[in-house]
Amino acid sequence: MANSKNNARVPKQNRGIESKEKIIKAATALFTEKGYHKTNAMEIAARAEIATGTFYSYFNNKKEVFAEIIERIFRNISENVLLNFELKTQDTPTNTYKEAHLLAHFLINRILSEYKVNSKLLKQILAMALLDKEIEKIRHKEEKKQIDLLVSFMHTYKEYIRISDFEAAAVLLLKCAEEMMHQIKFNSTGVEKERLIQQMEDIVLRYLLPES
Repeated sequence: MANSKNNARVPKQNRGIESKEKIIKAATALFTEKGYHKTNAMEIAARAEIATGTFYSYFNNKKEVFAEIIERIFRNISENVLLNFELKTQDTPTNTYKEAHLLAHFLINRILSEYKVNSKLLKQILAMALLDKEIEKIRHKEEKKQIDLLVSFMHTYKEYIRISDFEAAAVLLLKCAEEMMHQIKFNSTGVEKERLIQQMEDIVLRYLLPES
């Protein structure tokens, strides 16, 4: 992220790594409780129980902390779910409709389970992505990784799915899943989480897979 300062460093020793993690944890809590604009670096350092100077050793400002939190949320899905799932399926590709159905069910539920972000913090992220070009650029970069991984899945199972425009399908599926996750987090519809998940699975499977 561009900044007039460029003093922040990447921790290499355990103590430095622990300090940076404390900052991330403290900032996440404060952004959730108070909001991004009402939180400052001194408060984050105090919550993390570190000196303010230590904060500036790893981050030039609170915006950089916020950006890293966003990257981690998206990366959690990309690496812990999609990438690991891709490696698994490359070793043991499905050869039946039933297996493809089960894998799709598994993947949707794993993505939902790994979408670990408080609804208050999610509102902050969505607002910042709309107002701040740098934050939106980070969100877009991480989202592109997810799209590329979904396209890779479709290539793996191209014999068993009915659509041919993998990239457009990946964008559509990601946006649908993202909207459903937002609805679940905000609980704005009054419909139970399990019912929404079940219907999302049905939509995805009917869209991707031909009639059995």
